[in-house]
This record gives sequence, structure tokens and C-alpha cells, in this order.
Amino acid sequence: MDDYMKEMMDLKTLVTKSLEKKGVLARIRAELRANVFQAIEEQDHATEAEGGDSFALLGGCSERAKQLHSTPAGKLLTGLICEYLEWCELERTLRVYSPELNQPRPYSRAELEELLEIKSDKNVSGISSETRPLLLEVLEGYLKSESS
Repeated sequence: MDDYMKEMMDLKTLVTKSLEKKGVLARIRAELRANVFQAIEEQDHATEAEGGDSFALLGGCSERAKQLHSTPAGKLLTGLICEYLEWCELERTLRVYSPELNQPRPYSRAELEELLEIKSDKNVSGISSETRPLLLEVLEGYLKSESS
């Protein structure tokens, strides 16, 4: 290997390590995965619209998961997971999860709060519930009732 190639390899290693340390590489990989899934989903929908058989390249869920998701509790579970991913600002993860789920989003945050009877006020720790994921509110409520 000549000097130029060695310098290029060293530069590549340095840039890669720097991007990994800053989390940029992980974001790029996640964005790429999300866009691949989105392209596959769009192709599935285009095939269905043309009257062709959909291969459902994203596969969707297992039969037992589909049965669960069709129940009120399953819809609530799906809504809580989606709300948590949004709260964490994991948009790319949500863009992969939603097509795999192959179901419309069941509830908004406001609807979940109403269903779960969670008030948008200060909780025990003094933090507004609007700044916390609803899944955490549910878990804390369960743990509180268990300790009583």
C-alpha cells in the first residue's frame, strides 16, 4: 500500500470514529432503514392500487399479534407504544414500526389521556405529565397501586 492509500485509510478511520462518537452515523443508519421501509411500503400500496397481489414485503405482525391489536387493549397498547416513540423523538423508528404494524394509528395522545384517565397536571415528582410519556404514567400508576 502506498502512502496515499495509507493516508486515505487513516482519514476514513478518523472520520468514521468521529461520526460514531457524535451519534451521526447511528442517525444516518436509522434514516436509511426508515427510508428503505417507506419505499417498500409505498411499493406494496402501489401494487395493491393496481389490483395486483400485495406481497406485503414488510410482513406485518404474527397472527397472534394481529388478534391482540384488534382488541381494545391491543389498540391501547399500540397507541401507548407510538406515543412513547414520539415522546422519545424516535421518528425513524416510528416510521419503521407503523408500516410493520400494518394498522392505522388508533389514538392520539389526548385520546389516550382520556381513555386512561390521566390528567395533564403535575405528578408526584412535580413534573407536568405532558412532558412525560404516557406509558411511564401508566407504569407509575401501577407501581403506586401495588405498593398500597
